[in-house]
Amino acid sequence: MKIKNASSFEDKFSWFCFPVIAFLVIIVYFPTFTGGFILDDRPLIENNSYITEAHSIVSYLSQEDGITDDLDKHNYHTGYYRPLVNLTYWMDYSLWGMNACGFRITNLVLHLLSCLLLFKLIVLLAHNRWSAFMAVAIFAIHPVNTESVSLISARNNILVSLFILLSLYCYIVAWIENNRNIFLISIFFFLCAVLSKEFAIMLLPVFFLCHRFLFEKKGGILKESTTYIPFVLIVVFYFILRHSVTGSILTPSDMNDSWQRVYFIPYIIMWNLKLIFLPSNLHSFGLSYPDSYLSWIVLSSIVLFFLICVFMWFIRGQKLLLFSCVSSLLFMFPVLNVIPTVSISLVAMRWMYLPMAFISISAVLVIRLTINRRQAFAVTILCVVLSYLCAYSFVLNKYLWHDEKTFFDLEARRFNNKLYAGALAESLLEQGKYHEPEKYFLTAIETYPREAINYINYSALLIDTGRWGLGLSYLNKAEEFVITGKEKKQLLNNMGGGFNLWWKTE
Repeated sequence: MKIKNASSFEDKFSWFCFPVIAFLVIIVYFPTFTGGFILDDRPLIENNSYITEAHSIVSYLSQEDGITDDLDKHNYHTGYYRPLVNLTYWMDYSLWGMNACGFRITNLVLHLLSCLLLFKLIVLLAHNRWSAFMAVAIFAIHPVNTESVSLISARNNILVSLFILLSLYCYIVAWIENNRNIFLISIFFFLCAVLSKEFAIMLLPVFFLCHRFLFEKKGGILKESTTYIPFVLIVVFYFILRHSVTGSILTPSDMNDSWQRVYFIPYIIMWNLKLIFLPSNLHSFGLSYPDSYLSWIVLSSIVLFFLICVFMWFIRGQKLLLFSCVSSLLFMFPVLNVIPTVSISLVAMRWMYLPMAFISISAVLVIRLTINRRQAFAVTILCVVLSYLCAYSFVLNKYLWHDEKTFFDLEARRFNNKLYAGALAESLLEQGKYHEPEKYFLTAIETYPREAINYINYSALLIDTGRWGLGLSYLNKAEEFVITGKEKKQLLNNMGGGFNLWWKTE
């Protein structure tokens, strides 16, 4: 592969692309600017005292992601280690204060930077600015990316993608130009990526794919191998830090059925691809494994995955297309549940941000081929697709990702998402409604019987409606499931109030 020098017209076209993509993104995400902190934004940002003041680098490196209460340190582990994210939250707080709009603007700026860098990478690889522009425009406004951009606490997905694209771009240029300084820059950005999210480790096999599919053979296997050494050392350094902070190499999980996790890989892959290629009914999923190993949806997923593998075999001569397909699958690997995680859902929109960036490389080749054969038809279809994606993303940003009240109402009622039944019940209870929340609390307890917070919040409803004895019995059930310091404080507070009311009536 050779880097081609751009003509003056192509340079001007590149600069034209940037403001057009930025304009589309701002229009699509404009409704989120009036939104507030939602979901994990609250504990990780709004109620996180750690980010309201500056700390030493060592302090950030010793922080376990998701541990915001001093009572939880050394007693409770999330297993997530992403120290660079908290640093960006502190920078946001220093710039905006505790203003959700400011944090959301930062996410939007990071998303734009990722889009522009993706454009540069695709042009470097495919040498076609018009097709690259269309592919990146689709990526920029695609509704599956709204969760990563609009949900502030999903920033880790944008950060890791941005640094991975930077590292990969510099690695490719450094190899082709034999430039040691650019290679060092690639190493630095890889370090930033690893400290943003563990997904970055998958960049190592992508480097290997670069040498197999993109680079002309030069220097031999020895030269290629030496380029991997700094990146491997960073991964080792990361795992040492991670173990010292979280107490484990992998995320703690009670999942033991390895056969089940391997068998359902095609099922999860096809679900993820559906989110990208058939975006409809998108929301915050609470997907679990099917009840049957032989259900039609599972078997059809296996067949479709097999056909994808056959397709990849037939296109093995199309090096760039194969690089795109295999790389996107590699970046899906961390969320295929092969390695156990603590996530409740098997599928989430935010996890597709990085894989979709590499799918965009394939999109460029398809767009270029279609335009070359039927230009008017291809441009018309692309305009229709962009219009649909713009409208859908705008709706998601206006209603789903805007505020918690609307979010919980849509998820629990519109999508029947039992994952948020307890949250909707708590929201209704805070609004002074006592009749409707009960059925949602009971649904949450039945669906997630080991979640203490559902018992604790339901007990508050029971105590407020005069059923003190029943409320205290639910608090007693909650005790064996309590994990965090916040849950302990809530439990004791409800127990004290319920006991006092019960005592007075007696």
